[in-house]
Order: sequence, then C-alpha cells, then structure tokens
Amino acid sequence: REALVRTRAGATREDLFSALDSAAAEKGGFNGVDASLLDCEVDREVADKLLSFCAGLPCPADGVGIALRLAHTDLGSGTDCEQRLFDCLAEREATERQLKLQEQAKRDSSKEKDFSAAAGKRRKAEEGISVATARLEQLSDEIADVNRRKTETQWYALFTQMERSPRWSIGSLDLTNCGLHATGIVLLTQVLLDLEHRAEGGAVSELILDGNDLGDIAMTALTSYLRLSSSVRFLRLRNVAITDRGVSQILSALVSNKTLRLLDLRSNGLASLEISKAALVGVQRFNKCAEVLLE
Repeated sequence: REALVRTRAGATREDLFSALDSAAAEKGGFNGVDASLLDCEVDREVADKLLSFCAGLPCPADGVGIALRLAHTDLGSGTDCEQRLFDCLAEREATERQLKLQEQAKRDSSKEKDFSAAAGKRRKAEEGISVATARLEQLSDEIADVNRRKTETQWYALFTQMERSPRWSIGSLDLTNCGLHATGIVLLTQVLLDLEHRAEGGAVSELILDGNDLGDIAMTALTSYLRLSSSVRFLRLRNVAITDRGVSQILSALVSNKTLRLLDLRSNGLASLEISKAALVGVQRFNKCAEVLLE
C-alpha cells in the first residue's frame, strides 16, 4: 500500500489533476490514490478523474485491489438535506400505513348494524383519509425538493459516478470522516452491491467509514449490505455515533455473512460495552470466522 499516488493536504482540483496526470505518465506501478484532505469540490469531473485513473491501474497481487482514500474530505451537503430526506421518507411510509388503516375502517363501517354508529365510523374514517391524503401530497412535494438538492451533493456525484464506471477495480475504499449521513450510505451500499454483482471487474473488500455521523439509522442499510455481500472482508465503523441498538443490528448480519473477516466497532461511546459484548457472544454461536473489535 506504499505505492499510492498522494496529494498534499489541502490540495486543489488543479493539484489533484496534476498529480494524477504525472503518475499516469510515469507508469510507476501505483496501486491506488490517497486524496485525503482535499480542498476542492468532489463533483462529477473530479470523481470521474479519480475513478478513471484507478480503473487504469493494474490490480496488485495482495488480493485487496486498488485503494482509493478520500479521508477527511467533506462530501456532505452542509445542510439538513440528508436528514430531511430520511425523515420525509419515513413519514411517508408511516402515513401510507395510516391511510390503509383508515380505508379499511371505512370499509368495515358498512358492517355495523347500527346505522348511526356506522355513519359515525364512516365519517371518522373519511376524515382520517382526507388528512392522510393531504399530508402525502405535501410530502411528495417536499421529497421532490430534497431529492433535487440531494443530486447536487458531492457524495451523490461520487457514488453515481462509481455506479457508471465501466470497469471497477477498487478493492479498498476509505471514506473516513467525510461528512456522510445515512441517506448517503443507502446509495453507497446499493452501488457497491451492484458493482459486486456485475460480471466484469472486481468488488470492494475493504470499506472504511470511520468518523461519519451515521447513527443507528444507517445500520439498516449496512446490515442489509453485509447480508447480501460475499466480497466485503473488512468493515470499519469506528466513532460513527451508534448506540446499543445499532451495534446489535450490525452484529446480526454476521449470522448469515460468513465472508467478513473484520468488523471494527471501536470508539462508539454511545453504546454500552457490556451490552455489545453480550450481543457478540450470541452472534459468535453462528459465526466463528469474523473478528469483531469493540474496545
């Protein structure tokens, strides 16, 4: 991993492009890029430059693949866009359930033998249907707006460019402290699974997400990713603001995943070490291959 193309801390777009062009001209046997602490926007052009350079490198013999490090490069929106989208989607799901319940209540009101009682139940259900329908219309507009804002974020530019990559050779992806949110993790895991299941190219075997404020809400996507992936070997989730619930959820993925070799959950102070250890003991009855770091 020493033969990485490295940019200086605070590198600009011009610095990055110059370093990659020089490395391409040298043909010096590089096995990845360390573009940590960039001081430029990671837009589609920058993402494409990084990914294209990595795709042109020969895969190293270590079995891990090409490394791409973007540690401490802020990919977040700097707004509440990601959280708002997550909240709106969750509320829409709950409101749709409520609408179905009210529609069922309206149908059931016809079974009431007492006419007055039936009319009262029907009116109440119709009021509930009206409220839920109006809220769903509002949510539709809000979701459309935040979805538009989402497409302007740097993480969206990077992850969608990854999805479009004609040839994928990156095996180690380091996104430490990149300002990522659960909304971005949902897209990232979808893209990684898509890349893994392609007939051509490789797959990510090491994913580093340390230092991102993911919280428990991101563990749903990561748990699903672990259950469906047969390529990821190392997953690092240090200091990602998860509680006992998040730790237990991500550990549950190890029951079915038998390819993961390391799950690093250290420095998550919101989770009880005692409860985390107890959850791990239960999981280890089904998986004795994965090493889990809790402290």
